[in-house]
Amino acid sequence: MTAPVRAGSSLALLVAASWLMAGTAAAQSTPASSLDSVQALPSVRVAGLRLDRFAVGSRRLVFDSLALNTYRTGTLADVLSARSTLYIKNYGPGQLASISVRGTTARHTAVLWNGFNINLPSLGEADFALLPVSGATEVSIQPGPASATYGNGAVGGTVLLLAAERWGAGWRGSAQADYGSFGLRAGNLEASYSNQKLALRTSLLYRQADNNFTYYERAAAGRVRREQENAALRQASITQDLMLRLGQRSELTAAIWLTDADRQIQPGIGTNNTNARERDQSRRLTAGYRYVSARHEWAARAAWFEDVINYRDDVSGLSESTVHTTQAQAEHTWRLAPNASLRTGLEAQHFAAQVDGYGTRPRTENRFSGFALLRYDPRPRLRLSLNVRQAVLPGQQPPLTPTIGAEWVGWQTTTHALSLKASASRSYRAPTLNERYWRPGGNPDLLPEESVGYEGGLVHELTLAPARLRLRTELTAYRQLVENWVQWTPGASYWSPRNLRQVRAQGLEASTQLGWEPGAYHLTARASYALTQSEKTRGTAADTDPTGRQLPFVPLHAAAFSTDHLWRGWQLNTTLTFTSYRYTDASATQFLPSYLLLNAAVGRTVAVGPTWKVLVLAQGYNLTNRSYQSYQNSAMPLRNGTLSLRLLWH
Repeated sequence: MTAPVRAGSSLALLVAASWLMAGTAAAQSTPASSLDSVQALPSVRVAGLRLDRFAVGSRRLVFDSLALNTYRTGTLADVLSARSTLYIKNYGPGQLASISVRGTTARHTAVLWNGFNINLPSLGEADFALLPVSGATEVSIQPGPASATYGNGAVGGTVLLLAAERWGAGWRGSAQADYGSFGLRAGNLEASYSNQKLALRTSLLYRQADNNFTYYERAAAGRVRREQENAALRQASITQDLMLRLGQRSELTAAIWLTDADRQIQPGIGTNNTNARERDQSRRLTAGYRYVSARHEWAARAAWFEDVINYRDDVSGLSESTVHTTQAQAEHTWRLAPNASLRTGLEAQHFAAQVDGYGTRPRTENRFSGFALLRYDPRPRLRLSLNVRQAVLPGQQPPLTPTIGAEWVGWQTTTHALSLKASASRSYRAPTLNERYWRPGGNPDLLPEESVGYEGGLVHELTLAPARLRLRTELTAYRQLVENWVQWTPGASYWSPRNLRQVRAQGLEASTQLGWEPGAYHLTARASYALTQSEKTRGTAADTDPTGRQLPFVPLHAAAFSTDHLWRGWQLNTTLTFTSYRYTDASATQFLPSYLLLNAAVGRTVAVGPTWKVLVLAQGYNLTNRSYQSYQNSAMPLRNGTLSLRLLWH
């Protein structure tokens, strides 16, 4: 229990020092001529080339500030499940929430924060219920394989969490308090400052809930009303971001993200309560330096993560896990021409795991990779990219993973633009530490999973400037094969992972977004649909599961519709999501029923001074009072709500 205190004390000192720098910078008077010279600095100083610039031909989902602001005290699981067709397998409110992108598992989705993979090395995935929205200012998702660009695990998709800053914004802040159903109490405090040299952002979050909601259980006598037990939680997070420009062309960055969650583990419907409880703590620190010249960009970054999972129940007792991850990245970007850029780099990772399931001996592992990313635009309407990465893993030979992408604007007028896009990629996923070292059952001889994927699509944009209307519609088709798919199988006395099968995922994704601003009224409406077919196509002799069946917990159909209305301080947000039935067994004989969820929020912002505003927001969830399950035998709440009070300062 001493480590959190030390980490908190260090962070408090960093926050105090950061804000002291900001106060000093703000207090210094700047002559008009100096300010003009700062604003006239070459743009090369302001921004280097973003990593997603090299992801040509791939679909991207971006969640802007308008979409995120409603969930300031929530988690990424809340945002993605309400505003996308991505399937979030949720074990209950505040419980484990794992993502499935294009018919793959959570282990096939890479989650990057400021360029570093934050998936737990032991599990190979991230729990989206432990990732607060306030930990990042920008969230984007790239479905499909992209290991050449984003590294290990980017087989089904990649989630990118960034802390993008607005330079010269001055002081900003907000404070929010929530009170809701089932004992929910939450608070969020954010403050930021930026001039032309320094940018700071601090975010604090606290959330707790009893989660003693009622649900229905099917019994011989019919539906029986129950009250959920052993599902309370407490969650806290603090984020500190710092960016400091040095001279004309270089900058330093640093960030800290601490999360702490103490959760009772909700028992399954019809099972005994073993008083299970889990403590999850993550401490993430990053630092980087970047130098940008007219034709070159050098960057070096380092990160240190500590992930702690302590689990206890009445049957198994206490199980403890601590994993330290050290990462380093170095890269160099050449601007070969105004229309061509080449980035090369190296990445190293070191894992040190002390896990009860591995025995008494700590386990360490080193992984390396080198990459080259090329972006070339031979014509103003034609964009091309060619990326490649080679990983080096202990005792294994992962494949070379290239990615090629193209986008072509085939038709463009003052009101219409029609683009074609396509990409092909090979990706890999290294076995997790649990898969290699768990005792008994771990398999150190597992091969890396390999994936080859293709996608193509159309994008149409309609812009009516006089009506201030913009409509963007996108249609994407994809197909992907995953070889050496790892599956845990039962043995005589324990389970063990094996490379057993080939899995094919294919489908269609359609989305449209409307933006309309006729005067004081602003409307943003989004609609999306996903058809996902994910099946085992081939297995080994040891794999007894049948082929040609939809994989468990992969919905064949998913749809989402959301609207955001703003008018003279009023706001109305609505989300409607549909999730089709999901099989719960490999034979595709048992399934969870489909469900439709309706959420809405209404609020009013009132100015109480020249720089102060107050927002009162009421939110309702599952307004149709639907009884449903996201994961088998995991109860979810019926109709519930939250009342929020937010104070904004600028």
